[in-house]
Formats: sequence, C-alpha cells, structure tokens
Amino acid sequence: MQSGMANNLNPTGDVSCREVWSSVSHYLDGTLAPELREHIEEHISSCTRCKAVLQGSGNIKDLLANDCAFDVPRGFSRRLYTKLEEHLKPREEAVPPKEIAVGITDDNVPLGSHLIYFWDNDDTFERGVRFLYPGIGQGEHCIVFGHDEAVEKVLSTLRAAGYDPDQLIRNLELTVIPRRHAAKQTVADISDVVQAALRVGAKAVRFLGNLGMGLDPLPAGEDDVLDLECQADALIQGAPCVIVCMYDLRTLSGRLIVKGGLHTHHLTVSSEGVQKNPYYSPDPTAEHRRHV
Repeated sequence: MQSGMANNLNPTGDVSCREVWSSVSHYLDGTLAPELREHIEEHISSCTRCKAVLQGSGNIKDLLANDCAFDVPRGFSRRLYTKLEEHLKPREEAVPPKEIAVGITDDNVPLGSHLIYFWDNDDTFERGVRFLYPGIGQGEHCIVFGHDEAVEKVLSTLRAAGYDPDQLIRNLELTVIPRRHAAKQTVADISDVVQAALRVGAKAVRFLGNLGMGLDPLPAGEDDVLDLECQADALIQGAPCVIVCMYDLRTLSGRLIVKGGLHTHHLTVSSEGVQKNPYYSPDPTAEHRRHV
C-alpha cells in the first residue's frame, strides 16, 4: 500500500529529482495520486537523469516479473539502491575542465582567467552576456554581479535568449549579487557563493561582473573598485572559476577604464577574440595602485 507521504509529495508544485526518485516504485505500480503523477511526468519530460532512472527501474521490474527470471539474491535491494545512488550523485565528482568556452567568441579560456570586456551599446552588451550561455545546463554555476540596472539588463537579455533566470536561480544554477558593499565584503560574498557552488557539484563557476555608474554612485568610490578588481584576481587563482568584467564605456571615468579595466585583467575579449592584455600591470600595493 502506498504511503501517505509519497502520495502527498509536493502535489501542488514542481517536483525535484529526489522526490521523483523516492516515488519511483509507486509510479511504476500506478499507485500515485493523478496530480502527483502528472507533476512527475512533466519533470521527466525534461530531465534525462530521472527519465533514465524510471526506465531502468521499469526494466528491472519487468525482468523480475518474468517467470523465467532468476531468483533475486540476498541483499539485491540494498545493492540496487546503492548503484542508483552512485549513478545519481551530484556532479561534484566530475573532473573539472581545464578551460571553458568564453561564449562571447569561439575561444576557450583556462580556468582562473580574468577578462575585461568593454561595451557601449545594446548589441555589445548582449554579446558580453553570451559568456553565461555555454555554462547554463552544463553543470556550471553562473554569478551575475553589478549595479541594479546592469543586473536587470543581464536578466532581460537572458530571457530574450530563451532562458528563465528565475528557474535557474531556483535550480541553484544562477546567483545574483547586487552591488551593495565595499570591496572586502563583496569579495567575501563572491567567495561564499563560489565555494557553495563547488560543494554542491558545479564543475566550474562563471562570474559576469558589470561596472557602470547606474543611478547610484559606487558604494565606496573609485579606489574601492580598484581594490575589488585586484582582490577578485587573487580570489580565482587556482579555482575553477572564470571572471568576465563588463565595463560601460558610456559612464565610467577614464581613470577607471585604464586603472580598473586595463591594468587589472590579464586577458581582453572583444568581437575579435580573446587576447593577452599588453597593459596588464597588477600592483601589489594599494597605495601605489591609487596613483593616477
């Protein structure tokens, strides 16, 4: 007889993979409530992992129901579920790639890369957001950072490209970090998200930062932006993370474009491709870094 918990499992909303797995036997036996069965079928129509689990479990059921089938050995059920759990483990055990597609162009870049990208109109902005596309649904985690207008522009661009940012956030594939704090706190927030994403199985993290004035001033001034860029550069060294910083040429000062953009990023990316930045000159001292 079906348990009440399985029959009432999240009957009014989207089901998760774990909920599907816990209901496999009831689904195959046809004992689920119609509404829950409908939710599960909707889920497996787009989830290849759950579809494989249901198909495999159905094959096992059919085999064991056959009169010609072999006797089930002792411990079979335990070993079966152990195998299923191993198959369904999150992707944290996958070997991280050494490089990822940059998306903006056809180039790949090594993990640990920090790129600068300049934009000045809607078309060049949209091209920059393409950095996120290759990671969506591919076991990577995407982070969007910036002032409110830029963040909303990124999310709108994702929607126009056919992605659902709200669903990506619910699926823990996308995190939005608004520009609210000074460099030290911002870097701590970024670090926390990167580490959390890696713990739950992300094989790489894509960080798309947006620097522009927006309607509000910079939280702690231009010098703080320079500190943020230098700390972000150090943050990703040795980590499976790539940062693309989008600089708004229309609103930023020449000092920020040169000191924050050109001096702190070892790679540039434009429609022409990824190139080494000849102006890259990281300075280890904040005091020197603040001189024009």
